[in-house]
Amino acid sequence: MKNKMSKKILATLPLFFLMVALAGCDNTSGSTDSEGNVIVTMSLMNSTNENPGWLAMIDAANEVLEANGEKVRIEPEIIKTSSWDEYYTKITSNMLGRTGGTIGRIAESHIPMMIEKNQIQDLTAIVNGLKETGEYNNAAFEGVAKVDDKYYGLPTGTQHMVLYYNKTLFDTYNANNPNDKINYPSGDWSNPSTFDEIKEAARKLSSGDGASRRFGLSAGPYLAYAGMYAKNSGGENIFNAAGECVIKSQPFYDVYAWFDDMLKVDRSMPSTSDTATSSAIDRFLTGNIAMMIDGVWQLHDIIKYTEGYDIGVAAIPVKSAGYDCFTTTFTDRFFAARTSSHPEADQIALKALMSEEAIAAVSEEQVGGFPVINSQIETYVSSLRDSKLSDSVDTIEEGINHAVNVPYSTYYNVVDQRINQKMSVWINGEMTSVEFVDFMDQTMKDGMAGRL
Repeated sequence: MKNKMSKKILATLPLFFLMVALAGCDNTSGSTDSEGNVIVTMSLMNSTNENPGWLAMIDAANEVLEANGEKVRIEPEIIKTSSWDEYYTKITSNMLGRTGGTIGRIAESHIPMMIEKNQIQDLTAIVNGLKETGEYNNAAFEGVAKVDDKYYGLPTGTQHMVLYYNKTLFDTYNANNPNDKINYPSGDWSNPSTFDEIKEAARKLSSGDGASRRFGLSAGPYLAYAGMYAKNSGGENIFNAAGECVIKSQPFYDVYAWFDDMLKVDRSMPSTSDTATSSAIDRFLTGNIAMMIDGVWQLHDIIKYTEGYDIGVAAIPVKSAGYDCFTTTFTDRFFAARTSSHPEADQIALKALMSEEAIAAVSEEQVGGFPVINSQIETYVSSLRDSKLSDSVDTIEEGINHAVNVPYSTYYNVVDQRINQKMSVWINGEMTSVEFVDFMDQTMKDGMAGRL
């Protein structure tokens, strides 16, 4: 099947480059082709490494549509941006102007705002039909895409965080320091490494100065991951059961003190300026970062590019032994624009994208995360077993059983932006970690109260 799909990807590339060139211009969405098929244009955020997977998915969905006798065909529209915020601005502008894609893929974080602004179609009928088959991970349909028992998005796959580590750098250090060896991070989600163990390994694996400095660990101190780290410190995920913000609590102070030590004392963790010109994943792929906490969406790049290194995957660390281990999990969504002139065709196209054949096509490319149709989980896992990460497959797969979701809301993105803007002030030493946590807490409370 892989050879067949590879040929299809190659056949699709000319169309891909044409759509990139025409992105932002009027397109043929809603028109009919020479065979009388309604053309449904699908918006995708540009990602050179992921595009082959999504294009293969569209190819497979079109085969399903043809086999089912549906007079609908999907064509891609690649939005030229690597930022979800910019992408959201573009597709919402297209909705207002009734141009561009009428279906598309969007980050989970933007779904609450799209629902509140009445920008997307009610997809409840599709969701209920898929769930009734018993073939899908029904939990993936829940969350932010569901409001008042109605569903406004379809899950594109589930993606969680793991700890990637460069075994070669660990082995080299241990060979050079036989009396001071460091262990690989634990791949056991029931017995993960501790913050102190990871901090110590990061310190020992850091070396050099200036632009050539090697860092021991990249672990984003962002709001989207803060709840995960707090729960791994015995705390709660941003809010308690009563819906109250609990950022101003000891687990959050502990987490950011951990970051503070690595950023400012050990200099074992890169600052935002250190990754301004070369991203954390790029530095990891070239051996410039020894460990990296990031999502399974990086698997494709790691499998493809880390030619000179042996890479392992571990569980997310916890503050102390015995703490439960969690991983931030994302479920991005397919949507359909409410302003579409052909909503029925849009929904027919979306059902085809949720078919077993379409999900198999994207899963074979290690794109989209864990499939939401049960029959294709092994397809995704098998693609990993045949890769250089074969020894870590069980760790990667077990992560889906330790999920904690980001509590996205209509005000979340604004809060996130405010916190990110202040982050450099903390990292540069003009604010303590305690002050930064207090700022995070107040900003979230301001967002909840509508004061931002």
